[in-house]
Amino acid sequence: MSGAASDGNFQDLGTKKKLNLNTKLAYGAGDLGPAITANISIFFTLVFLTNVAGISAGLAGSILLIGKIWDAVNDPFVGVLTDKTKSRWGRRLPWIFCGAFPFGIFFFCYG
Repeated sequence: MSGAASDGNFQDLGTKKKLNLNTKLAYGAGDLGPAITANISIFFTLVFLTNVAGISAGLAGSILLIGKIWDAVNDPFVGVLTDKTKSRWGRRLPWIFCGAFPFGIFFFCYG
């Protein structure tokens, strides 16, 4: 076995290796900050749409649902694109570099 498999992070399941719960929680903790920020933003967007813009709760929820459906369709597509990318920097680093500037601009304009 390799050193990574023998340090306790993996359970041996024949040829497949499974991450233990602590490792999964550690990977998931990296998304905790953006997830909290996004959920607070969605919550206040819903309050704004119903209380300030005067849209019915069902319509406001449907508007936010469209965004979630778009994510469900778009995210696997982008995942396939990044998986097929071949560059000297790896599969995802070029996408991160090319997406960082537009993401920063859109994030600034949204807030």
